[in-house]
Amino acid sequence: MQEHLMIDGNNAIHAIPELQQELTLDRNQARDSLLRMIEPVTNTGTRLTVVFDGRGGRGSIQKFGSSDLFDVVYSSSQEGADGVIERMVLASKYPSHICVVTNDNMIRNCAYSCGASAMRVDQLIKKLEYSIDQVARQVEQRRGKKNEWQEPFHNKIDIPEF
Repeated sequence: MQEHLMIDGNNAIHAIPELQQELTLDRNQARDSLLRMIEPVTNTGTRLTVVFDGRGGRGSIQKFGSSDLFDVVYSSSQEGADGVIERMVLASKYPSHICVVTNDNMIRNCAYSCGASAMRVDQLIKKLEYSIDQVARQVEQRRGKKNEWQEPFHNKIDIPEF
């Protein structure tokens, strides 16, 4: 069964120094930077849901990027992102397949008590860095193997002498 990462978006932005600095200039840009940073996770087949505090009114859900596995949720003004994450974990049919990413101990404890797992934001960043390193190594290995068995291309035409 598919793993589902639920990320507390605002908490993650505040935990990543570069994004926290960006947040002081432009909240929407900081949110977009976070989404782009974690987007490669969907390439592993993992469902990804990032929950942000809404700015008033009703909550909303939208897809991000080209993957059907990546959802962005904006909470309603009355519930907040923490409430949305808690409600999603509580309502899950398979909480053991959910991993909540946050530094908020109350949300982490809620996840644990429902049978889900949790990790801190810095652990997610380390996993992303490891995944990127793995892909880079695989690309380098393929390049090396390709060069071993493939004769190099020379752009020349043999012209006979008269």
